[in-house]
Amino acid sequence: MVLFRHVAKRMLRKKGLWVFTFVAMFGFALVLSFFNSTSTLSASIGILDRDGGILAERLIAEAERFGPVTRIETTAEEDTFLEGQDIVLVIPERFTEAMFQGKTPKLAFSATEGSDAALIEQALNAHLSRERQLVIASGYDETDFPTLAERETERGYTISSEPFQESVTTTARTQAFLGLLSFVMMSAFLQFIPLFVADDRDELIYARLFAAPITPRRYVGSLALSFFAVGLFYVLMLLAFSSVLYADDIIEHLPVLSLLFITYLGSCLAIGALIAVAASNREKANIWQISVTMAAAITGGAFIALTWLPDSLKVVGRLLPTYWFNAGVADMYAGRFPLLSLTVLVVMTLVLFAVTVLFLKRKPLTT
Repeated sequence: MVLFRHVAKRMLRKKGLWVFTFVAMFGFALVLSFFNSTSTLSASIGILDRDGGILAERLIAEAERFGPVTRIETTAEEDTFLEGQDIVLVIPERFTEAMFQGKTPKLAFSATEGSDAALIEQALNAHLSRERQLVIASGYDETDFPTLAERETERGYTISSEPFQESVTTTARTQAFLGLLSFVMMSAFLQFIPLFVADDRDELIYARLFAAPITPRRYVGSLALSFFAVGLFYVLMLLAFSSVLYADDIIEHLPVLSLLFITYLGSCLAIGALIAVAASNREKANIWQISVTMAAAITGGAFIALTWLPDSLKVVGRLLPTYWFNAGVADMYAGRFPLLSLTVLVVMTLVLFAVTVLFLKRKPLTT
């Protein structure tokens, strides 16, 4: 109880609660600005269509939502395409054919500096993810595909007629939203335990705080449990916020999604605890937590869907919890229980806390 009272007083009296509030507000603002921005983007887009198939035409129609589209004629001097256009998109040959063969063809983008290319590229890739779901639902039949495409609604594709007796929901935007939330969560909780440990180290109170029977391991464990309780409230807030924006895609999967968030929270706190005891000062802790957060986001599907990440980045991503959270979300929307992702996240949490305990035995916080 001594430790929990110490943590509670610090949360109310010092920086922890304020940082938590700031990160929550920043995270929500980031998510809202991203998804609102896709409807207000504006750029001139040049498109070289080397395919000419139905999916290429639908992609061009989607691109017209973001600005005037100019079709570019084929030329050997591809480096000159960018002249006069903010963005140039090259649709490769056999693009439609590859999609109906179950492959994932890559689009080629070029852009001028300062344009909205990154957001438009992500929006068009999200559109392709939705198209892929329709292609799968059509049984890879190019004849049935247009019929299904006509049933597109604002929230997704609802298919109820024969021979498709199931609903195919558009989840690409929801998955991108949850990916951003995984970045927000790690950004918030990776810094709290290091922040408290650094403050207590700076105030030189360990000698008094660690009087028997209190030990450094119990101290770090109390911090982890305290922030896990705070994190549960944070998770509930994120889930409620997500349900308002994407009710159809979130509420149906709420139990599984809650498990993913909770296990991911444990992994974030475990990494934070290890950084806290391994970093000898506040500056090192800040550098490490920022590096881990950004590496996890880039390689784990927080910024770009796992489908579009190269295999080399996925190898790195599998070592960090953000990848497994987003892989679990993808499994969930594919109709599979994300047992592997949940297991990996739990094991990762236990291993990281075990390493933290071993580190404290070798190098106590008081040294």
